[in-house]
This record gives sequence, structure tokens and C-alpha cells, in this order.
Amino acid sequence: MTPNELSGKLWDSVERVVAYLLPNGKKAANEWVCGSVDGEKGNSLKVNLAGKRVWSDFSTGESGDLLDLWCAVKSCQLHVAMTEAKSLLGLKDNDQHFEAKKKTFSRPVKQGLKKANDCYAYLEKRGISRDIAEKFKVTDAVVWHHDEKRELPAIGFPYLRDGELLQVKRISTERPNGKKVIMAEANCEPCLFGWQMMPASSKVVVLCEGEIDCMSFYQYSIPALSVPFGGGKGAKQDWIEYEYHNMDRFEEIWLCLDNDSVGLEAAKEIARRLGIHRCRLVTLPHKDVNESLCAGVSGEDIFACLETAAYFDPDELCSAYDFLQQTIATFETRDEGLFVSPWSRLNGNFKFRESEFSIVNGINNHGKTEMAGHISISAMSQGIKTCIASLELKPGKLLARLVRQVICNKRPQRDEITHTFEWFNDRLWLFNLTGTAKADRLLEIFAYARRRYGIELFVIDNLAKCGFAEEDSSGQKDFIDRLCDFKNTNNCHVILVTHSRKTDENVPTGKMDVKGTGAITDMADNLFSVWRNIPRETALQKQEDPHAPELTDKDRAAMAMPGTLIRLLKQREGEGWVGDIAAYLDPRSHQFLESESATPWNYIANRPQDEVDMDWEMQNVSRAS
Repeated sequence: MTPNELSGKLWDSVERVVAYLLPNGKKAANEWVCGSVDGEKGNSLKVNLAGKRVWSDFSTGESGDLLDLWCAVKSCQLHVAMTEAKSLLGLKDNDQHFEAKKKTFSRPVKQGLKKANDCYAYLEKRGISRDIAEKFKVTDAVVWHHDEKRELPAIGFPYLRDGELLQVKRISTERPNGKKVIMAEANCEPCLFGWQMMPASSKVVVLCEGEIDCMSFYQYSIPALSVPFGGGKGAKQDWIEYEYHNMDRFEEIWLCLDNDSVGLEAAKEIARRLGIHRCRLVTLPHKDVNESLCAGVSGEDIFACLETAAYFDPDELCSAYDFLQQTIATFETRDEGLFVSPWSRLNGNFKFRESEFSIVNGINNHGKTEMAGHISISAMSQGIKTCIASLELKPGKLLARLVRQVICNKRPQRDEITHTFEWFNDRLWLFNLTGTAKADRLLEIFAYARRRYGIELFVIDNLAKCGFAEEDSSGQKDFIDRLCDFKNTNNCHVILVTHSRKTDENVPTGKMDVKGTGAITDMADNLFSVWRNIPRETALQKQEDPHAPELTDKDRAAMAMPGTLIRLLKQREGEGWVGDIAAYLDPRSHQFLESESATPWNYIANRPQDEVDMDWEMQNVSRAS
């Protein structure tokens, strides 16, 4: 929700809001009046209640909207005012649709920090005045240089937000072999640098790359924040998850990262996740703003660079030359994909790739959900953040099944469950709704999850629960079309579980057996089918029963086939390989194994489960199997 949108909702409830903020005021005609933002009695401050949507303090000249008034009365930053205002109005962010993440962070110990002294002289050489340095609360510090096994003098940069110290980064001022040494404290909350200097009600900001660049912008009297981990994409921009709603306050964000390929890559990632509509790309006369400051570039010239900052062109509008490197890479670079499946026989011919949409299809009770879960667990083990929308299973039941697939234990102890949830913590999110989900809302929440958390794999289980009647072909086609737009726009992978048409379940299902409109398979990049060999199970039961009739040729033929057939029926990219792989559903872990004698993989221990069991037996620990 933007500041303007939230301000509008506050004005819709203006009498309730002013009574909360200024309880000692009083209503006089069409105004709420009091002495000042401190709330004492008087007539200097007036809030219009008749639709003009403005307040003014005639003794100080202050005025603005109700969010500005909230900041002034509460003496808080705008992002804090927005959070409190939403709480007062009973408005909720989209976070409510995700299982809450329980993660604790350490607080900096401030080891190696000293009273500020030498840092001022160093910063002055970089064009930063002592006044600015003091306001940022920088300190002297030391960092350890491992190669030379000695301490180096450094500057300590405190990361403060709302008065709370969240991180301290130390950067050496001595550069052995021309390289700076950087140290940040472990397990601290990722956050932006510079909140302590942000004007309380500012709705515009420059995002730059580096603490000294942030200070340089303030030397030009321009509000700025610095990203904590530098340029690049992916994990480099993990701070977005923790600052996401704090950034809601900004209606314009100027991205001014280093003028190199890594800086541009970071700018595109940040703009995509914070909203291209409010981001602009700044080009400076030099590599960064501090170089510009040291070179004597004037404030007027820097402001001109902001005013002429480029909007991000629509992804659809490109020159062919923009794709030269991608085209070269297609020929020269091995296709690593986004992640691989749990099955080595498949991985030589197939990879799950960015910007693709895969279907997992099958008959009821043939293992579609287990297969989607096994793929998801494997992806998570490869560092892929995953969001699952299981519209049939409640979160507790879904997670119980996933825990079983991760640690190969049918009845785990509480400490094992807790340990598995710690493994899930930075890997797995759930769309917290069971039942028929409206397709529009599902995609809206997925887009939010991609922006805020950087999720790369989305699983929908299943299409039948996305709010369409079986005969609604046009609605299904429209949803699949928008699903494809989503995965292309967000460079992620989507897996959709679908049902097979009513058919003979004793025969493996094929490409034409997906229930619903033909557009589902037409637009999919990859199509999997999972088939459970029930005739084999029946024959094995007959074989074990001494009273059963003798096995028939048909029974023997079924027994010669694998317990499950995983079929890749369509693959748009790569070499287009399609084919079948044999699999066997392990009853203990609910993993699909490539042979009956294989052991499941314990994803937390990162080794085969039989080795884990052997360790437990050697320690004389009894365990349910």
C-alpha cells in the first residue's frame, strides 16, 4: 500500500484518526483544533474535516496529510507511522497469507570499535564533512587481515533503524595490495544503511551501493540508503525481505548503484522486486557518487542526474543486440538449469529451468502430491526458495508429509521435527489457504512472494482447486496464460499438479490424458505423468498369499515393470528429450527411488538414510522406522 493510498484511507476516517492522535483537541465547526503537534489545548493547529484533506499549524508553518501529522505527533519515521496507521484501521498486508517465519537474529557485539577520531580525517579525504560523519555515528575500528595476520585500522559503520542497532560493518582504511578488508557481524538482521539520517516524512530516496556513497549523497543534501551486500542479484538482495514494508513509504526510488554490470544487475533485481513503476536508474558522471563528489561535481549536476534518471523500459521492448550475450551463452555455456530433479536418470536429459512452467499429471492416488513434494525438497536442498500452495491439505498435514520426505522417518521425534523446520526456515513458504482459491488472488500472492522473498519455485496442488468449473475451458485457459506470464515476468519456475481424465488406471497415462482444456498442455514447457503400477502391487500380494490362485502371464508382466513410472511427455527446451524412468515409492520416506534396493536420501544429513541409521544403531539409539 502506497503512502497516498494509506493517507486516503486515513482521511476516510479522519475524525477517528485525529481523536487518536490529538485527544486533547476539540471539534470546532468543520475543523479539529489544538495547540500544536504536542497535543496541548489551543487553536494554532487545525485539521480540516470537511473534505479538503489537509492540516496546518499556523504558528510553525507545518502542514501536510495525515501521515505527515502522524510523524510529527509521534516523532517517528514514515514507515513506522504507516505500520501504526494500518494497525489502527485494521488493514493487513499480504504477509497474512504465509506461515509466519520464526527467525531470531543476533545483535552486534561491537567488538573492535573505538571512539571516533581517525575516521574523520579519512572521510574528509573522501569529501565527507565531520558534521555528516557525526550524524551517521561512525567510529574508529579495527579488522583482522588473515593473510598478514595483523589488525588493520578501519571505520565502523553502524546500521541503525528506529533507534535500534542491527549491524556494524567495518571497512579497512589501509588497503594491503590495494584491496579493502570488510567485516560484518554474523547472524544479524539484513538491513539498509542510513535510516538514522532519513528525514521523518521523506517519500523519495536514493538507493546506492556503499556506506560512503550514502554519506556522499547527504553531503549533497539528498536522502539516501545503502544496500548492505553490494551489487548482483539473488542472495545479495536478501535485505528486501526484511525491509519490504519499510520501503512502502517511498513513492520514488532512484537506483544509483555502481556503474558496472554487477551494479546494473542489482538495479534490475531491486526494481523488479520493489516495483518498476516507482524505480528509476541513475547515471552519474563517474563510477559512483563519492567519485563524483571527490571530482568536484556540483550539487546542481547531481540533481540533474536524478531528474533525468531513466525509467526501466518494459521487458517487451528490446533491441536484438540486447540478447547478444545470451545468444552466445546458449551456444558456449552448459545449461545448468535452475535446479535438477531427485533422479539421476532424468537429470542427464532434463533440468528445471528459469521462466518455465511444468505440469505433474496423474490419476487419483498415484503419487502426484508425493512427486511434487519430492521435487520441491530436492530444489530446496539446492538452495531454491520454494512456495507451495497446497489447496487440499492443511498446512500441518502438508508439512508432516514434507518432514517425512526430508528426514526419511515415518514417526519422527519432536526434536527431529523442530530441526527439520529450522531447515525449512529460509527455504519454504506456504500459501496459507485450504479450499478453492481464486486464481487472481493466488497469482497476486505469488507475485508478492517473488518480490519480497525472492522465491524461485512455486508449486500449485492442484488445478481443480483454483476456482474453475470442469467445463470452464476459457477460464482455465486464461489462468494458464497468466501463469505463463507470471513465470516469464518473474524468471521463476512454476509446477502445476493436474488430474487425469477418467481412464483405465492399469495403463500408464499419456500426453492427451490431462483433464481440462487442451491449452494446459499446449502452453506447458514440460509435462510429467506419474503412474502407479497397481497391477504389480496386486500380483505381489497374490504371490505372498499361499491361498491365492497361481500367477498369470499378465501378473508376471506387471511384476516385471517398475512400481511407478515417471514419464516426461513434453520438454520444450534442451534437446527436447522425452522418455520414462522407473521409480519405486519408498513407504518410509515417501520418496521415489530409482531401484527397489536403493535407500532414500536424508536431506538434512545430506547422505543416504542407511548411513544415518547405522550411526544411530552404533549409538544404541532406538528409533521408529
